[in-house]
Amino acid sequence: MRRLLFCVALVISLFCFWKAVTVDAAGNGKQQATPDKQQASASKQQALPDKQPVSANQKTTLPNPADFVGSETCETCHGEIHKKFAGNPHARLAMEHGGKGVTCESCHGPGREHVEGGGDVAKIFRFALATPKAVDNTCLGCHASAHPNFERSAHGEANVSCTSCHSIHKPGSETSLLKVAQPKLCYTCHTDVKPAFAQPFHHKVDEGLMTCSDCHNPHGTFKQKQLRSSVAGDASCVKCHTEKAGPFVYEHPPIKTEGCSSCHSPHGSPNPRLLTRNNVNTLCLQCHSALNETFTAPGTPSFHNMANQYQACTVCHTQIHGSNTHPAFFH
Repeated sequence: MRRLLFCVALVISLFCFWKAVTVDAAGNGKQQATPDKQQASASKQQALPDKQPVSANQKTTLPNPADFVGSETCETCHGEIHKKFAGNPHARLAMEHGGKGVTCESCHGPGREHVEGGGDVAKIFRFALATPKAVDNTCLGCHASAHPNFERSAHGEANVSCTSCHSIHKPGSETSLLKVAQPKLCYTCHTDVKPAFAQPFHHKVDEGLMTCSDCHNPHGTFKQKQLRSSVAGDASCVKCHTEKAGPFVYEHPPIKTEGCSSCHSPHGSPNPRLLTRNNVNTLCLQCHSALNETFTAPGTPSFHNMANQYQACTVCHTQIHGSNTHPAFFH
């Protein structure tokens, strides 16, 4: 029995040794067979130095301090702009730092070549001729912490640059250095929204009691349509309509899943309470219908006869946004 086991172990050992020698020989042969390919690949890499990866430090080059001429030099030609700039928030920031904060060259870049060239406009950064990306990169050099999501926002992706809405030297509105005040500024692009505020029932934007940016963040959010949200993540609506914020013991599911706009038109509507339908029952039956297989909402009970007896669903279901006392949103 011992001899049999010894023979089996010996055969297995010989087989493993033979396998290892075969693999090693094949590997050596492959390495010897492809030296020309390796040399060709190395030569190709040497011939294409531009393809080598560049580190972030290599890409970023700081300007030479000697290339800055100071805002006093800029004033000799741009005196009118310099005079008006005294009340600008950027100028006040420079004064807070002893004149070493935000000055002309903080945004337009070093001006030595521009001055030595006799005011050569090709040797200074001009926002009016720069690409939206270049403009945004310049502004976000300081404002990135305030607007970290701008490049992924709808405005950023559509190449709406900072200077499309803001005017640093000639603001039409003191608020945020806007070219013109809201909502006129927003209407220049969002013409489809403007008629909604002329509806019989609308949020008082045109009257000046609200602004577009009360609900929307033009610099981007993580919600659709750049909507703002509360600290708890609720819709921006509850900032004003606090009684609808909850939390409630019995929640109305669409409020959490689809938001307020599932029943209301936020900009304006021909219907009271900015409802999307002119009849409350019709609005409710969009979900609460036995014939509707799209939603899991319960249908109306068989004893409901809204045509003869009931005026509207909310006559009984008064706490439709949420209730702390009854799952059917009774008072």
